[in-house]
Amino acid sequence: MNRRVTALIVAVLITGVLTSFIVFTRQQAQILRRDAQVFERVNAMMFSITANPDPDLTLRDSVMAAVQGQLLAELQRMRIPVVTTDTLGNLGTWAFLPDRVADAGANATTPEGRREIEAYVEELDRSRDHLDFPEMNLHVHYGEPVFLARQRWIPWLQISALLAILSGGAWLLITSFRSERERIWSAMARESAHQMGTPLSSLVGWLEVLETREPPDSASPGEPDLVDEMASDVQRLQKVSRRFELIGRKPKLEPISVHDIVDTLRRYFETRLPSLSVHSSIQINIDVEADAPPVMGNETLLEWDFENLIKNSIDAMTGTGGTIAITYLGPNGRNLGFRVRDDGPGVPVKVRDKLFDIGVTTKEWGWGVGLSLTKRIVEDMHGGSIQLEETATGASFRVELPRARVKK
Repeated sequence: MNRRVTALIVAVLITGVLTSFIVFTRQQAQILRRDAQVFERVNAMMFSITANPDPDLTLRDSVMAAVQGQLLAELQRMRIPVVTTDTLGNLGTWAFLPDRVADAGANATTPEGRREIEAYVEELDRSRDHLDFPEMNLHVHYGEPVFLARQRWIPWLQISALLAILSGGAWLLITSFRSERERIWSAMARESAHQMGTPLSSLVGWLEVLETREPPDSASPGEPDLVDEMASDVQRLQKVSRRFELIGRKPKLEPISVHDIVDTLRRYFETRLPSLSVHSSIQINIDVEADAPPVMGNETLLEWDFENLIKNSIDAMTGTGGTIAITYLGPNGRNLGFRVRDDGPGVPVKVRDKLFDIGVTTKEWGWGVGLSLTKRIVEDMHGGSIQLEETATGASFRVELPRARVKK
């Protein structure tokens, strides 16, 4: 998603929350203003009675009736729950019970209904003191308006919604940045492949010229032919170029033999191990049967995958030596499992959880790109999985790839 679109969505959602908060605040202000007007009128009426030294009883009664009418109308509007009892706690009358107790009020003739109302009275008394009228043998138990109990949660809902929007917006922005970074990597990869095309073509031409010449007299029997090795490296560069071209695109998948891939890599690395691992002895063991079931994949990309894992193991064991073992683990549901394990120092605990993230590396000179690309190729382009296994020593990677369907 475009970052501008993401920012616009977040801004709209935040504006909606703020608007609802403003509307809620104005509604509360209107309610308070209306309540104040009612009690102002009641106070004015009461003051007119107390301020008159010789009040007319008829006027007093009419004013009191008006005050009672105002109060009853306000109670009805606000639906304040009220329950009256005598001084011994016996139920009298009630009004505006909450929904959870309303059924008990309708069935107050039954013992269960009365017990439920009595329990509600105890609940009211725990939240506020009741009003006492000893001369009338009356206790008045009251609660808060129904709307007030509901609106108490509105600010918390608004805060929760705002936090959810901010968290979602942050996640969308991070995802947007990550997608843009991957697009940049893909563009750089394809541009690198394009730039490598011209010198590779030139090298292929020069190799053809060298192959037409007679071998030098100084060549010793048994030594590798340098021209052949140069040709092999040029082919490797051509493969690298094709790999870069495939990054960022949906590859064509077909049945592939993992045995052939890892065996080719073993022979390639064994020829170059003396220069790759100075002053150390590294051995590559292949335990993948030639008749192992094929996987559904792209040969160029899967070769890159296993090459990255093998190269990482070689780098980790440089100077100490050890063994790299590539093993076929058998089927796991629709996938086939493979393991690449080495005898190196292993992966530090602090980077295990983020080992496949771009920029994370255990090498001083590393860029932190290889394992990230490996994970993307396995999971995004092939629908498989790769994970770092828990081991006491060394590093072990489990790779699962979808099994190729056998045509009948």
